[in-house]
Amino acid sequence: MAGHDGFPDQPPQKKNLARLVDAASNQVVADSTPPRNDIAQPLTWDLSSHAGKQGYLEIIDGDNGRAYAWLAVGRFNPPVVPLPTITPSQVDKRQLAAAELAGALRLSTLAPGLARLLDDQNADSDARAASAKALAHINPEANLRACGKIIPDSEEPLKLREKIAAILGDLNLPAAREILLESLRTAPTSLETQLGLALAGNNPGAEALLQAVADGKASARLLQDRNIKDRLSAAKPANLSERLEKLTANLSPANAERQKLIDERRAAFNSASASAAQGAQVFKQYCAICHSIDGQGVVIGPQLDGVGGRGADRLLEDILDPNRNVDRAFRNTLLVLRNGDVQSGLFRREEGEMLVLAEPTGKEVSVPKKDAQERRESETSLMPDNFSDVIKPEELNNLIAYLLSKGSKSGAGGQH
Repeated sequence: MAGHDGFPDQPPQKKNLARLVDAASNQVVADSTPPRNDIAQPLTWDLSSHAGKQGYLEIIDGDNGRAYAWLAVGRFNPPVVPLPTITPSQVDKRQLAAAELAGALRLSTLAPGLARLLDDQNADSDARAASAKALAHINPEANLRACGKIIPDSEEPLKLREKIAAILGDLNLPAAREILLESLRTAPTSLETQLGLALAGNNPGAEALLQAVADGKASARLLQDRNIKDRLSAAKPANLSERLEKLTANLSPANAERQKLIDERRAAFNSASASAAQGAQVFKQYCAICHSIDGQGVVIGPQLDGVGGRGADRLLEDILDPNRNVDRAFRNTLLVLRNGDVQSGLFRREEGEMLVLAEPTGKEVSVPKKDAQERRESETSLMPDNFSDVIKPEELNNLIAYLLSKGSKSGAGGQH
């Protein structure tokens, strides 16, 4: 067995383990926790008192932390347990690719399998989101309920809930809008923003969002989000300027609240207690999908070699208020489509008759030029505007320590 059960400097959580269960009584007859080592260690169970019984093996990955939270087992002797011939990561990739193909080709015969994948809470979130998108392409009306029930479920991964919100927003159907509007009532801030973006992507949804705010069913703070405001402007609901002014009249400016947050996080930052090593893992989880350091990551947003030269104040500003200093090369592009929908992302290139944009996840999306009625440049960055909600204060401290360790180099970085 190899793997961990929480951070090495903390007591074991006993959430990760392998155990043998008596098939008749369902009683655990033997169990082991990971050796807290990346290198597999031999473990032995004495099962002589259970000779002749049948049992089943459970490999439990119960630690949902962001590091030191995995385990692996293998090489059983005697070889009583058949092992899969492919790794779990390959399964995830194959499920994702299969779901995307099924949706693109509208293979209705695969809908039952896609529905099972969508409901499988042990499956990869990206694969489940791809299955939801495929089901929406194959038969949106029939699959709205299956997709929609995930959004308000707090036990589901937040990333999955956000992706399904975007999928329903793209459908531009009355029933889908009702699901999005209802989900606004209990959504945490980051999900609420994604719901607002999904609704603001077309004229009926924009009207519904403004009405929900007017009715007190959604926070007026949503209307201060620059990306939502951009989408609302592109969707052209009636009397937008007057409605925005009225609905946000009693709110303090969003940038004042953001500056207060930045000041609080700056005061809390302590380089002596922060861990650059753990910050590297935070960067890998949240930032490497768009940024690169030392050749590691993806170059969609600014390349960050030498970013430490900016200092802690500017780094916090760039992370927590990414729209404050937006280089024109990294601004969002908004495409208003002929069907009234709005597609946004970082403009990458033109390929023949296609316009290629990059989403915040790093995935590229192609839009036919003939479908784009209007193209405009936003004042906002592609970088997500909700890292203050997503990244915990301790993680942010570690991330800043890691970025500061990447000292100044000529030509480094660039603005978000």
